[in-house]
Amino acid sequence: MGVEIMEPNTCIRGCCSSNSIPLHLPPSCYTLLSPIARGGESVVYEGILDGRRVAVKKPILSTSEDIDKFHKELQLLCTLDHPGIARLAAAHAKPPNYMFFFELYESGNLAGKLHVEEWSPSIDQVLRISIQLAKALQYLHNQGIVHRDVKPANVLLDRNLCAHLADFGLAEYRKNLKGVSMENWRSSGKPTGGFHKKNMVGTLIYMAPEILKKEIHTEKSDVYSFGISINELLTGVVPYTDLRAEAQAHTVLEMNYTEQQLTAAVVSGNLRPALAGPESGASASMLSLIQRCWDENPQIRPSFDNIVLELSTVLEHKLKTMGENQAGGESTILQDQLSDGANKVQIFRESINWSTQGEELSKKVSLAVNLGLRNWLDSSNDPLAYHPVLSWGSFATCGKRETMEDRHFLMPHMCDEKDIHVFGIFDGHRGAAAAEFSAQAMPGFLRSLAFVTSPKSALFEVFISTDLAFRNELDSHRKSRVIQKDWHPGCTAIAALIVRDKLFIANAGDCRSILCRSGRAFSLSKDHIASCLEERERVVSAGGLVKWQVDTWRVGPAALQVTRSIGDDDLKPAVTAEPEITETTLSSEDEFLVMASDGLWDVVSNEEVVDIIRDTVKEPGMCSKRLATEAAERGSKDNITVIVVFLRPVSTAERIY
Repeated sequence: MGVEIMEPNTCIRGCCSSNSIPLHLPPSCYTLLSPIARGGESVVYEGILDGRRVAVKKPILSTSEDIDKFHKELQLLCTLDHPGIARLAAAHAKPPNYMFFFELYESGNLAGKLHVEEWSPSIDQVLRISIQLAKALQYLHNQGIVHRDVKPANVLLDRNLCAHLADFGLAEYRKNLKGVSMENWRSSGKPTGGFHKKNMVGTLIYMAPEILKKEIHTEKSDVYSFGISINELLTGVVPYTDLRAEAQAHTVLEMNYTEQQLTAAVVSGNLRPALAGPESGASASMLSLIQRCWDENPQIRPSFDNIVLELSTVLEHKLKTMGENQAGGESTILQDQLSDGANKVQIFRESINWSTQGEELSKKVSLAVNLGLRNWLDSSNDPLAYHPVLSWGSFATCGKRETMEDRHFLMPHMCDEKDIHVFGIFDGHRGAAAAEFSAQAMPGFLRSLAFVTSPKSALFEVFISTDLAFRNELDSHRKSRVIQKDWHPGCTAIAALIVRDKLFIANAGDCRSILCRSGRAFSLSKDHIASCLEERERVVSAGGLVKWQVDTWRVGPAALQVTRSIGDDDLKPAVTAEPEITETTLSSEDEFLVMASDGLWDVVSNEEVVDIIRDTVKEPGMCSKRLATEAAERGSKDNITVIVVFLRPVSTAERIY
């Protein structure tokens, strides 16, 4: 790229420097476009740098430790130069925007390729990717660097499906491993980042036994993760499940093992994923290599020098067996197929931007209907009615999950009406699609229904309309073969509508809302879960199947714990989108409203939420963050989204104390 390097080419601290990578950029040379991935510690955007498409990783920096970590990762990335490692094109290492600019790899990451697109690579493709990944790790280890988070989600594929190792946020120099590992085990740490998620299923399945036993990470721990990943590449199955679809994997793992059981089985019982069979095309020597890579004894695991040598021998033997002419012909054909495949991937990605589709639908249905909101205000036009004074804020985090499937919206002063406010949270499962769509579409449906219905009726219809619209979009994509037929994403949802002194809460699923009135917590919603007898009976009477599985009641083959949701079309009508709605008349005794996904409520009680806010600076955004952080520190296993709405003015003293 032709970005000019400005001297001195260092970060703001002066600890990072490079002769070839620009480390601070003028705003005019780059543009951030839409997000393409979200994690616990960063958001990745598609971007334009000097006229060329790039992937822009923007870390979430909320503490000085986060900024330290950014500089540490940048220092390491500036030293790497290998074709099998994701290439850093530039960085912006000065406040207020800290960013990494990477080459954009058109085919996404290997986990998405295997489990979203359900790609079945040929044995030739498996071998090539395996060798490319092994050579990248060989290079790192020869530089004295251990990656510490090797898994398919951190392997990027270019247009020709060549592999590039990415995400060096947890990488560490060998000489520092002992000190770093001991510090991590002593500290509870921030509940994000694969290595620090001590009980996180998404990373746990790639962790070597010695790491699960809290021993020191070594190069051989990377070898273990490599073996698990290559077996996954051969089988197409998420480790320890029989599923290709990653979106359902954590549910299946929860059904089969608690985190402690899986850890014990890997460490003490020598449990490993089912080894690829002969149908994968892998030779006996390659399968033997995988087994040695994941051996419980690190000393038995081969080095990457030996792994590269063995895999190269396997590939050479296969080419000799095929014959030089046939091999050359197949290589040419394969190259053409890969180019076509890359184009299809791009079409797929552009077609399934669920947020955009929800937003477009919202605009269509809400055109020319805003005058209807006056009906809601006129119907409650009591001059003596209490008028709450609102302030609001939110905070959302992945928590211990690898991906963020929660979405939310804040819509104060809806359509410029000062006394109408709407807030919503959507907790996705089997992927984020339903939550992304609903968070954008629901506000438009609400505006469109204001013209003809009361607030309570409008909320009910909004849930039904959003569910129907999302399922229609899914059907449309299935017919055009853009998505796989057996993918059935869904989300729970909760929405709060405040019309002057009336508070309406609509809930479908296990998000929850409470009201603090005179210092006490009052629940405004009921969890719709299969362990609730009333909900269980309703599901069964509607034709659904409810079974006790491992530790709780679950619905249908998808094993959902919730009994109401948007989407989940394979479980309709039993898992209905019909919300339960409560109506509350607000008064001067009402202090604040708290809405949150179940990631909060799983570990923090209603009463504890009130106590935590009382002990926090009375700013709604800070209170939201404090609650989410507290849930994460208590071990919440889920995404966590919190919205706090203060219902009366907060004095200066209250804000401080």
